Amino acid sequence: MGRPAIAVLAIWLICATAVGGQARADAVIWTPTVAPEGFDTPDAEWITLEGAMGRHFLAAVLRPEGTGSFPVVVVLHGARGLLPRDLALGQEVAEAGFIVIVGCWHFAEGNDVCSAATPQADWVADPAAHAGRELVAAARLLPGASGDRVGLYGLSRGGHAALWAASTGADVQAVVVDSPAYVPPGVDPRPANPLDVVAGLDATVLTLHGTGDDEVPVDLARTYERAALELGKPLTAVYFEGIGHRTTVQAGSQDEARRRAIAFFREQLLGT
Repeated sequence: MGRPAIAVLAIWLICATAVGGQARADAVIWTPTVAPEGFDTPDAEWITLEGAMGRHFLAAVLRPEGTGSFPVVVVLHGARGLLPRDLALGQEVAEAGFIVIVGCWHFAEGNDVCSAATPQADWVADPAAHAGRELVAAARLLPGASGDRVGLYGLSRGGHAALWAASTGADVQAVVVDSPAYVPPGVDPRPANPLDVVAGLDATVLTLHGTGDDEVPVDLARTYERAALELGKPLTAVYFEGIGHRTTVQAGSQDEARRRAIAFFREQLLGT
C-alpha cells in the first residue's frame, strides 16, 4: 500500500479528559516501534504512545491505498486485549478508505501485549478518563489524517469505552459498537454503565448485537437503545438472531456485521 512512513519521533498531544468535571491535559510522546510477536501484518506501522503516569499504549496504524487526506477510525479491543484478529478487522476497514489505528487502551489480564497500558482498576474507577483517548488524540495527528473526521469501532469491552468516550467529550463523529459490555462480565467491582452518561452522547451510533449473546445479554443493548432514542440521539441498532458475543467475529454474522459497520463509517465520515 502507498503510505507515508511515520517519521515523527516525538509529538506532544493534548488529551482532554473529564475528571471530576475538569479538563486535564496529558502529554503523550509518540515513537515508532516494532510489532509484537505473533502480529504478522506487513502493512502496519507500529507506534507507542507514552502517556501519563508512565503508561505506554502500543498501536498499529493501517492505511488505505492512495494519497491525500483520509478520515480516521480507532479500533478499541475487547476484554482479551489486543489480538491479531483486531488487526485483521482494522485492515478491512482501512481498505474501505480510512486510516485505522488499532491499539492498546487498557491492560487485559492474561495478554501481556498491553501490559504497559492503563490497569483495569483505573479503568473501573474512571471509565471517562480511560476510554482510549490517547489513541484518539494520536489518530487526529497521523500523517494524512483528517482530524475532524474520527470514528470509533469498539468491540465488547472496547464498546463500553467507545460509548463512554463519545458521551464525555471525545469529539468523535461516528461510533460502531459490537456487543458493547454495558455491564462487563467477570469484573468486580464494575465500571459505571455507559447508560449513566447517555444524555451526553454526541456522535451518531451504530450498535451491533447478537440475540444469543450469553456474555452481554441483548436486553442490556435494547435498554440502551431505548434510552438513547428517547433522548433523541442518532442511534441505529442491528440485532443478529441467534448470534453470540461479538458479531464481527462470529461465522454466522461476520460478513454482514462488517459490511454494515464499514457502510456506516463511509456514510458518516465520507458522505458516501
